Amino acid sequence: MNSMLPPKKKVILITGGATGLGHVIAEELCREHTVYCTSRDVKQEQEGGIRYVRMDITSESDVREAISQIRNKEGSIDVIINNAGVTLSGPTLDFSAEDFKMLLDTNVVGGFRILKEVFRHNEKPERVINITSLNGFFSFPNFGIYSASKFASEALGLALRYELGATTQVVNVSPGALLAESQKKMPHKTAREKIKILNWLMPLTTKEDVARVIAKLVRAKRVPAQVRIGRDAFIIHTLQRCLPGFMFDKIVFFVWRKH
Repeated sequence: MNSMLPPKKKVILITGGATGLGHVIAEELCREHTVYCTSRDVKQEQEGGIRYVRMDITSESDVREAISQIRNKEGSIDVIINNAGVTLSGPTLDFSAEDFKMLLDTNVVGGFRILKEVFRHNEKPERVINITSLNGFFSFPNFGIYSASKFASEALGLALRYELGATTQVVNVSPGALLAESQKKMPHKTAREKIKILNWLMPLTTKEDVARVIAKLVRAKRVPAQVRIGRDAFIIHTLQRCLPGFMFDKIVFFVWRKH
């Protein structure tokens, strides 16, 4: 038996993989694996090593059809990467209940629909990677409903980790602020704009940084419950755990009220 045989290619499903972070992750993974990306608007079935399948994750029928299409072609799905999501920022109470429901349906319930459909079949995926956010453990002002959706994603992933642990490993991945996102216009000045030293202390994370970590998690024999990517995610999580509540509170109020 040849012990030097290359590892088996995995079949990987990435939601929201046609653009942005999901696409960069797909480009990283398609070098070693068979990668399917979902999108509401599929312009071509394949680009390079990436295959595309049409799916609106807020639609039960779309999810069922897309999963069926992949399974018919590949036999099973080995890794699910829940990446699809939308971001809304602004004063929390300025949003409507419909805005909130739309956000939750995409960012939380969408991933739940995927897992429900995949787990209806006998062949269970070996790994589920939920891409949450720094906003999944710290709720920034003006990101209230977005953070609520990411907190929910974290909670769902942790529960499933224990429930599915016999067959499927589940890991939550929390990237910090992404360099690409910094170009978007915010309804307020960011902490890095207010306090310039933060640009040095907590540099922005790149999509490529995230993709490399995801690739390692796909290859790993075991994965932890949570992985944080970026110095800001690490520092904020550490401060939350180590500082007294009143002191952490003072820091947040200071940054938020600073002009």
